[in-house]
Amino acid sequence: MYDLMKDVKEKMQPAVDVAEINKKAAEKLFALQSEYVTDFVNSCVSQMKALTEVKEPQQAVELQMSYFKELETKLADVAEKEYATLNDAKDQITEVVEKSFAEMRDNDYVTEMTKYVNEATEAATKYMNNAAEVAPAAPVAKPAAPKKAPAKTSRKTAAAK
Repeated sequence: MYDLMKDVKEKMQPAVDVAEINKKAAEKLFALQSEYVTDFVNSCVSQMKALTEVKEPQQAVELQMSYFKELETKLADVAEKEYATLNDAKDQITEVVEKSFAEMRDNDYVTEMTKYVNEATEAATKYMNNAAEVAPAAPVAKPAAPKKAPAKTSRKTAAAK
């Protein structure tokens, strides 16, 4: 007999795979962002401490310049990691989609559908035959005789009466 749940599970597997790929990519992106924000806050605190110890304005400007260059480097590094994560996810999803389309081309859906319809028809026929054997036969009422329409009379005949 045709196993509908198994078939649905097999057909939905690519969607499940894509969802899993997206989930892993999102988790990695969240981890990268969380790490960056934590590092950013810590470096801000360190920078503020360093600025409080500065005596000369030129020193403060140099300290700020090096701080911003360091932030730029860290941001670029995080952006590259995020981009790599997104590209990796895109490649994996592309692979799943291409595999699904290849399987669709390889399957003869007309044959599969015909097989399904035949199995369903066979099961329905078997069920109906079993139900007919079990159920008592209902008495069949004879159809009523059709009523005759009254004869048409012309105006002259009606006036004469």
